[in-house]
Amino acid sequence: MEARRSFLRRLSGASLSWLALAQGGCGRQTGPGAPATPDLIDPGRIPTTPLDQPIAVPKVNGAINVQPLRCLGCAPTDPTLDPALVALQLEAVYTLGFDGIRVTAPLSDRGSLLAAIPYVRAARALGIDAVVLLADFTGLTLAHALADPGRRRAILELYATLFAAQQAPLAPGLGGLGPGETGRVAFQVLNEPVGFVGLPPDTYVREVLAPCFAELHDIDSRIIVVAAAESGNLSGPARVRAMLEAGLERACDRIAYHVYTRDVIGELPEHVRRVVWVTESGIEGGARHLPWVREVFPEIVARLPDVTRVFYFDLFDPKPDGFRVLDIRQQPAGASVVAESGALYDYWSGRVLEAAGGRPLLSFRQLVPEVRVYFPTATDVRAIEAAPF
Repeated sequence: MEARRSFLRRLSGASLSWLALAQGGCGRQTGPGAPATPDLIDPGRIPTTPLDQPIAVPKVNGAINVQPLRCLGCAPTDPTLDPALVALQLEAVYTLGFDGIRVTAPLSDRGSLLAAIPYVRAARALGIDAVVLLADFTGLTLAHALADPGRRRAILELYATLFAAQQAPLAPGLGGLGPGETGRVAFQVLNEPVGFVGLPPDTYVREVLAPCFAELHDIDSRIIVVAAAESGNLSGPARVRAMLEAGLERACDRIAYHVYTRDVIGELPEHVRRVVWVTESGIEGGARHLPWVREVFPEIVARLPDVTRVFYFDLFDPKPDGFRVLDIRQQPAGASVVAESGALYDYWSGRVLEAAGGRPLLSFRQLVPEVRVYFPTATDVRAIEAAPF
């Protein structure tokens, strides 16, 4: 096990001892001998700038799932994309010190696909990695397209066009892992394939994931390809093992797990030949959120040494007292954010302030005075309209 930990530390630049004590966020080495493509940002890195010089928010709290919100109370077919709502969630992601987001970009829901674009582009400009989940909320449109050799390439080129273009950094010292310390992009190919689209593990790996992996790397070698996770309960591990038997480790850059019960941790494969990201983990009930992050996240990393990143689920969703940390409410003066999971919000905020060491922090509004610059363009709309749905 120690040899495996040493290998992963060299591969990802992670301080696994810190991860075991904290929450499995994202770390990196700098200087001679550092990995060429580190996987983690070092949350223990101490700013060296003068105490009165503003710095970007330290990325100390791992990663989080974000559901792109485009309008409140609107119909599913409403094309409205409210910049204030986009800014509210992105501001929370930046201010709370996350180094990665995960968003769903459904092919069958054009409004939601367009809504995901500014979240990914702005996050990457802020130095935050973006995992774009290639999955539909309902139906099989995207799964069928990715399994179809006649349409797969065009669909993947569409996603690369919309999400993978390099973003210009918004300030020095953002701490991201892409050029200019911007964020990288990763594509996760489907979500829990058995439960959501009825794909058996071996079929998923051989007929969907493996060809997508090859095509995406041919389109843009910088794209990180993440395998689908299976369910985060005790039905998931057997499906993960079946994926591994079908060649999962040769068909992606990152293997993914979901963890929604502590019981599943010991049943998941402990060692694989790829780095693992836990792309969803959380628990229902606001009073249980902080204990989950402080106790279960370190347990995941301690018991599954291949894990280098854990994505909390989730920032906002419509269900009160469920998984969400924030509620977003429509007020007469506009939408506002309420920290529904106050203890977890305060915990994350405290870690940011501690890492800043008394230095003033550049605000989101200073860096992103107008979020609309990251909105879909006419070229994006034409690309979507030309896609072979």
